[in-house]
Amino acid sequence: GKFEDRWIYLHSDFNVCIWTQGMDETFELPVAHAEGKFVPKDPTVLEQLLGFGQIVFQYCNAQGAEATYPWNPNGSVGNIAGICDPSGRIFGLMPHPERHMSAVQHPRWSREGRTGEGDGLRIFKNGVRWAEKH
Repeated sequence: GKFEDRWIYLHSDFNVCIWTQGMDETFELPVAHAEGKFVPKDPTVLEQLLGFGQIVFQYCNAQGAEATYPWNPNGSVGNIAGICDPSGRIFGLMPHPERHMSAVQHPRWSREGRTGEGDGLRIFKNGVRWAEKH
């Protein structure tokens, strides 16, 4: 019931999403929303998404462990932040990867000595690589 504008942690387990290949470490993206809560139709839908590797990202704490608010900013079921279709090509994500193209966009970039690409750019580059290949 309120607008959230801050950085959150995400992690990814096995999934079929072409946009996130090789992104299996915990990383950060910004959220900026008052909505976006993921709620499956029923437990069967959630089981199918999990079973077919369609749960792409889940909210977590800095150590990559499951966590509740504030790490899951909207109360999404199963801490789900992103899902994909069975082909892995259609990807829905609540945090904003387009807001982290460069390391200097991260709020702690200078304190942590971050340089180069932001985590969000990696998502888009994966999509481009897949398209070039296919």
